Amino acid sequence: MKFRISDMQKSPYRSAGRMRQVGFLMLVLACSMCSCSKNPAPGPPTISFIHGAGYLSHDTVIETGQKVKIGIRAVGPYANLTYFSVRVNNGTGSILLDTGMNCPSLVYNIELIKTTAPLEVWTFLIMDRNRVEQSVQIALTKSDSSAWGKIITLGDISLGAQENPALGSFFSLAANDVMTLPQAFENQQTVDLVYYYGLYEGTLASPNEAEAPGFFTGPQGIANWAVKNETRYDTTAITQQAFDLSTNDSLILSAYEPTAGKKKGKYALPGMVFSFKSPAGKLGLIKILEVNPLAAGSVKMTIKIQE
Repeated sequence: MKFRISDMQKSPYRSAGRMRQVGFLMLVLACSMCSCSKNPAPGPPTISFIHGAGYLSHDTVIETGQKVKIGIRAVGPYANLTYFSVRVNNGTGSILLDTGMNCPSLVYNIELIKTTAPLEVWTFLIMDRNRVEQSVQIALTKSDSSAWGKIITLGDISLGAQENPALGSFFSLAANDVMTLPQAFENQQTVDLVYYYGLYEGTLASPNEAEAPGFFTGPQGIANWAVKNETRYDTTAITQQAFDLSTNDSLILSAYEPTAGKKKGKYALPGMVFSFKSPAGKLGLIKILEVNPLAAGSVKMTIKIQE
């Protein structure tokens, strides 16, 4: 008996086999489609203001020069936090902090000083590993009753550079005192300013500035200090005459830009006026009077600082 191919194709066994194959392929396809479907997106990170005594956690009206403390708490319940930024818009947007990380939570505190801007909107933004963002904002409005504060003038201060054998390189704002390296080592908590001469320029810094330890070495060198205060500097367009005529902190506050401060004031030259924020949170101005541009040289200056 001969079988034809056409008979095989018509065989009920052949048909059943093909049906089983089709069914199997449909099952594989269905499983593949299920495995490719996305799970529901995880929830976003959470960010909120810290409440409690000493913290500001809501929009407010405050006087120019008033200090406020803001605390931020953020949590990534589904993925680690990978980015955090602090931004302010006072008519011009700028960034105070822009940093990466890899942690499940974050606590951040900042002390702000109200500037002369009519309105400042501060934004705190967090992003997790899934690139999901969340942010909170707080607005600081200048009070109409703002009054200017008193200032202190510290005149004709001379600091030596790192190789100057006659003048100390360290200064305490509170004590109005110039110190040598051994004296500064014994009074680390009071040191606010450091002066050194780099490759090409005179530089105002502080113990927490990265390059200062390289200029003041040895057993009592800055690298071995337990307390390293940090002062922030910014260049200004203030003239010597305007500096001399200032009798309150109005000029100091108008020059203060919270996002512009650097850990050092470079290229100090006679006639320049630097804005600064001290480790104690006080604002001030430094007028450069003289610069002897050597590693064994010196700088002479006058300081005006909030009382």
